[in-house]
Formats: sequence, C-alpha cells, structure tokens
Amino acid sequence: MAITLADKYYLKALNDYPYELEEVIENLHYALSYDEEHAGANFLMGKLYMEEFKNFDMAEEYFIAAMAADPENVDTCESFTWLLIKTNRLKEALKLIKHTHSLKGIVSAQVLCTEALVYELMKDFRKAVALLNKAIEESYDCAYSEFLEEELTRVERKLQRTRTINYYMT
Repeated sequence: MAITLADKYYLKALNDYPYELEEVIENLHYALSYDEEHAGANFLMGKLYMEEFKNFDMAEEYFIAAMAADPENVDTCESFTWLLIKTNRLKEALKLIKHTHSLKGIVSAQVLCTEALVYELMKDFRKAVALLNKAIEESYDCAYSEFLEEELTRVERKLQRTRTINYYMT
C-alpha cells in the first residue's frame, strides 16, 4: 500500500503536534484537501479543536468524520469519549466506551478507568468502585496502578459519604 499525499501531510502534522500548531493546521488542511475522509487527519483536527481551541462542536464534527472513516481507531474513540464527558453527554460516552472495549490495541485499565469516571459523574459510586477494582486487576504499570489506587480511595470516600448522608436522612 502506497503512502498518499494525504498520509504525508497527516504525518507532518502529527510530527509537529502540539509544538508547531500553525504548521499542524496547515498540514491537516492539505491532508483533508487531498482526502476529506482521512481518519487520522480528521482525528487530529478534532483533537486540536477540542484541546487547543475548546471548540467542542467543531471537534465533534471531525471526530464523527474520523469514526465514519475508521470506527476501530482507538485514539479517535478515546478522544471522542473525552469530548462527550466534557460536554456532559455521559450516556453517549458509555456507548462509545462499550464499543472501545471491543477494539484491538486498547489499554483495558485506562478504558475501565474512564468508564469508572463516567459512572462517578453519574453518582453511581458503587459501579465506579467496581470498575476501578477491575482496572487495577488489568493494570500492568506500577505508576498507573498507584494512580488507580488513589482514584479508588477518592471514590470510596464519596461512596462512604453518601452512605452517611443517606443514613442521617432516613
């Protein structure tokens, strides 16, 4: 398979991201002008709009285009999930996370941690605790395992607090 012009411009943009944003934007525009369905270019443009410009509507358009071109791109699924979380569309985020669990190349512990965060934001602390415990079992990185332990402790405190509040309210 030959590398297309769109691929070349996407790789240039990827190489410059996040340090040379002007170059990134220019190269992504070139890539998308050669192939408007280029999954990588759409993903990176979505990420740029989400993280740098905080323009969530434009970011979503690019993520949708990237997903249409390659629904199994792990990076797109993960970034699109974060966009849905940031825009408080938690049920949609859970659907995308469910899809992400089925993909090759994911880091299970990270996906489970993100899923736990969604349940925490939905105030389902029990489910969040269960998912964090599962993420700890799936983690093979000492530093990440420590992070997960801290997250678990934090969410367990919230769970305990809600139990205490519910006890005094009854």
